[in-house]
Amino acid sequence: MALYGGVDMMDDTRVLALRDGVCVPVREIRAGDAAALQRLVARSSDRSVELRFFGPLKRLSDKQARRFAEVDGRDRFALVALDPEDPGEVVGVVRYEREPGTDAAEYAALVEDRFQDRGLGIGLTRHLIEAARANGLERLYALVMRENAGMLHLLRSLDLPERKRWEDGAEHVEIDLRPSTAA
Repeated sequence: MALYGGVDMMDDTRVLALRDGVCVPVREIRAGDAAALQRLVARSSDRSVELRFFGPLKRLSDKQARRFAEVDGRDRFALVALDPEDPGEVVGVVRYEREPGTDAAEYAALVEDRFQDRGLGIGLTRHLIEAARANGLERLYALVMRENAGMLHLLRSLDLPERKRWEDGAEHVEIDLRPSTAA
């Protein structure tokens, strides 16, 4: 059973208040969320999906959805934000996957278009960072398309030390999570 910030997240749902005052339930992802992830991708704009998956994607396959939803809570971890009006629907997801044998993990996020620019992505990411630190990670990195200004802004707004470089036409942003070096 995974621990998130010392709290058993299997039975715990937190609430994240967005900038506009809407309160969104947040919890660790569950295997049963696979279909909700497929619906999230289906509801998202072509542009949001392209920026997240680096190209067009008509639908998230059953295999992909299961892979994203079935995590171990330590090396593969994800948080979902639930629609406050329909808690069976996922409106945002942030995740990391540890590079085997390292203290670094790849970070990714997708927020449904109607919840973008309201503070959901940054709020989820801050909670994910808490979990990453609790699970012994010292670095998160993301590959971000140059035109994904929203994600680049989100990563910069974390106020954590970062390093950037270009890799295969995308910006590789590495965030340092170590408390001794974090601002």
